[in-house]
Amino acid sequence: MDLLHRLAFRAREAFTASPPAWKVCARMARVEAELDGQGKQRLRQLAQVHPLSTWERDCSLSEWRESLCALDVVTRYVPHLPRAGRCLDVGAKNGCMLAGLATAVPLGWDAVELDAHRRYAWGSTRRAYGERMAAAFPGCRFVAGDVRALLGPYALVTWFLPFLSEGPVRAWGLPPEVLAPGPLLRHVAGTLAPGGQLLVVNQGEVEAGLQAALFAQCGLCARPLGDVTSPLSPYRRRRLGFLYEREAGVGPPGFEPGTNPL
Repeated sequence: MDLLHRLAFRAREAFTASPPAWKVCARMARVEAELDGQGKQRLRQLAQVHPLSTWERDCSLSEWRESLCALDVVTRYVPHLPRAGRCLDVGAKNGCMLAGLATAVPLGWDAVELDAHRRYAWGSTRRAYGERMAAAFPGCRFVAGDVRALLGPYALVTWFLPFLSEGPVRAWGLPPEVLAPGPLLRHVAGTLAPGGQLLVVNQGEVEAGLQAALFAQCGLCARPLGDVTSPLSPYRRRRLGFLYEREAGVGPPGFEPGTNPL
């Protein structure tokens, strides 16, 4: 099975040409109609502060739901939203959360996805969708590749559902070599600017336990956030979070600061 996953991943990396991203964009009224009472109330609160109606040009219904959840989570669980710098979203899939992230912190985002050339049934790749979404928000870009090619510095990094064990890696059809939770966490933490923040969200108590142990192993003092909830969430399984903040003038263990080559 691992051999098949390696071959499939290499094939995706070799054949990267993609038809344009095709989607049916949704109006906010359609999104609101599918929410319960608490969700409707939170959506209206956010719409009073943020220009959500502009999403109607670029977001499908599923992208609305994921981006609304990201917007709600970031604005409620990140204590100090940055006012300067650049931001990073790790494991961005097809850029489906980028509208929410770029609205929460409109500083410009790098959305990076390792498996960016995975295709949908109609032939378009995640990269095509991510690049279309990034083009809709000033200063944003979709990066196809390993996050370790990015050196920052970043004022805020979000990382939803990092791979911490073999099961999810295999479930997504990825080769086992991509599972490197320690080196990846050290690198991502190292991309933070002084005072920068890293928000990690895990799925379920088991993964949250692995994440807590990993922070400790990497010498990073992260604050447990407990349950990360949102009335706008389209997800069913429990999610728990951690917040790591880099002290001004202090780098994570073993990190050598650099500049972003992209």
